[in-house]
Amino acid sequence: MAANTKKCYELADIDPALECDAQDNMGGVVESVIFGYHNEVATWPDFPVVKETAMTLDEAGALSGDVVMANGSKAYKFAFTDNTGSFTIKPQGETGGESFLMELTMVSARIRKKILGFMNATKGRKLFFIVEDNNGLRYLMGDSRRGAILASDSDGATTGSSPTERNQTTLKFQFTSPRALAYEGDCENLLTAAGG
Repeated sequence: MAANTKKCYELADIDPALECDAQDNMGGVVESVIFGYHNEVATWPDFPVVKETAMTLDEAGALSGDVVMANGSKAYKFAFTDNTGSFTIKPQGETGGESFLMELTMVSARIRKKILGFMNATKGRKLFFIVEDNNGLRYLMGDSRRGAILASDSDGATTGSSPTERNQTTLKFQFTSPRALAYEGDCENLLTAAGG
């Protein structure tokens, strides 16, 4: 065994019975996400940095810093239909090239001009999203290099086939990240246009 092997992560026992914040667990996401154009972000949060000592698992699981919008730009909120959204983080890639695919799915009841306009405005554009789950943990889809994109396998707008089915628009956005991380930064200031 090499004596000079640097340890990046400090492993620890993981037991929900011992963690107070794991006692109350609710599925689903908050029915409102924050979003904006990728190219209107001035500053992105940083990945956790390996220092002299190994990172704890909590340190290794969270971004450091805030999303800060460029001067004159702001982020927006998208409120969708209750109990219809989902967010997943899936491992992907071959050995030595692993990454994580984040997927956000939102359903907006009733096809509306504003939602169709949103589909047009996001087609082929890089975005960022801040998603909050029902346990209060937030996730950022987007970083300084890549943004979330509208997935071509979204269900899109559908009228349904009978009067008892919901007329709706289903949108799915995807983002690939080298790490699975929580976002602990600002979610209020970026909703106001940054000063010049």
